[in-house]
Amino acid sequence: MRLKTPLALSLALLLGTASGVTEAAPRRGSSASARKAKKKTSAAEQNTPAPESTETPDSEEPTPAADAPVAPRTTLAPAPAAPVETASAHPAPAAQPAPPTWAGHVAVLAVPAKPDATPSAVRVETDLRAALGAQADVRLVDLGALFPPPPPAPLEQGDVLFDEGKELYDNLDPEAAAKKFSEAAAFYERYPVETKPERLGRVYVFLGASRLLNGDTAGARESFTRALLMAPSRQPESELFGQDVQDAFNAAKAALSQQPRGTLAIDSVPSGAQVAVKGENLGTTPLKDVELAPGPHPVVLTLPGYVPFGVFQQVAPSQRGELRPTLEPTPGLAAVRELATNVSASRALTSDTLPPGVAELGEKLGARYVVLARVEQDGSGRTEAVLYAWDVQLKSRLRGVKLDPDEPRSRDSAVQQVHAFLTGQHVSGSSLPMALPAVMKKPWFWAAVGGVAAATTAGILLASQPQKPLGIRLGNFGAGW
Repeated sequence: MRLKTPLALSLALLLGTASGVTEAAPRRGSSASARKAKKKTSAAEQNTPAPESTETPDSEEPTPAADAPVAPRTTLAPAPAAPVETASAHPAPAAQPAPPTWAGHVAVLAVPAKPDATPSAVRVETDLRAALGAQADVRLVDLGALFPPPPPAPLEQGDVLFDEGKELYDNLDPEAAAKKFSEAAAFYERYPVETKPERLGRVYVFLGASRLLNGDTAGARESFTRALLMAPSRQPESELFGQDVQDAFNAAKAALSQQPRGTLAIDSVPSGAQVAVKGENLGTTPLKDVELAPGPHPVVLTLPGYVPFGVFQQVAPSQRGELRPTLEPTPGLAAVRELATNVSASRALTSDTLPPGVAELGEKLGARYVVLARVEQDGSGRTEAVLYAWDVQLKSRLRGVKLDPDEPRSRDSAVQQVHAFLTGQHVSGSSLPMALPAVMKKPWFWAAVGGVAAATTAGILLASQPQKPLGIRLGNFGAGW
């Protein structure tokens, strides 16, 4: 017992220093003095009539008379409310400084070790973002907000061509009108992302009507068919077009419905892009066998951080087509990916400190946590990724987490480890917070303190920190990742 006494005293002194235990005694004494003074004051005020009040007796103390002695109350130091008093009597907690606006956000990037691993890196990043983003306590950075697409192309020139063609059509000059409508249609088709299918369908209706007036029946049917492919619900306005145009349009509609339909498989690199066909959202890539009428169809793919992709995709009757474009990142995202590639190739990637470029990635992406997957592919085509994660604020790190994207158990294990790091469920490396006393970082200290005392000591120390340090756990403080 005598051998343990110095250690116990040392532990008590350390606990008092780290958690403010030494302040507890004077605060309890002040509370007792306050209750004693309160009794004296109440005795002095018994003969003084209390003013009328609508407050309940427990919510506020009686108001003393003007000549009542108040010195004992004013000379007392502020003390916490007695336990029997209501919650409203407790002092309001001190305001905490607002955290940074980017605190807690996670950036997920995957880079190929070699160019042939690019498709695998895209898949790993997509799957990792989806798995981490599905966690309620993980907030991914919004790439769409950080890197918006370029402004849409102006369509005024096409609008002018259409208005000129309509004026010629109203003036019974169908040949000149057909020329203007053809130019307007060609202009709009150069911008499939910005052009709404309804607008282009209207152009083709006027083009078909102009050709019909010129005696070009085949050309009129082709134009009406294109109008139906752009906007299947469109019908020529009865107040603008005669019965001959209505009949020709309905004939083209009937002929189109009798043709066998084709299918279109739509994918993208990277996958996960939103797909719109004729302005209707169909889901995200990859999409299998979208059934469409034969002919060209406007297809638009959008993905946050990437330039929207649009094309008029031809579908053949009874045939299966494929569309798999490589989306182009916006200039801002392209710069971020280049920086991530440099980080993955850095010799400091596995160091205990932040590799060069990680802090810059966090700043550019508005992220506190940066998760980086380095993806490799061997000669047999097998893909393997190694995950790294950094807390830019606390400068802690998680490294060397292996991920086999084709093995579900490996994927789940890797995601769990990264998620635990992001949410502070394990410690990264062997370092403790700098605010802890130096003796607390010594292995012999924790060995001497023992299990229960260690847990108590660590709990008090962590509770006394000005900001809860993420990534702290009890256990073997010398174990690294």
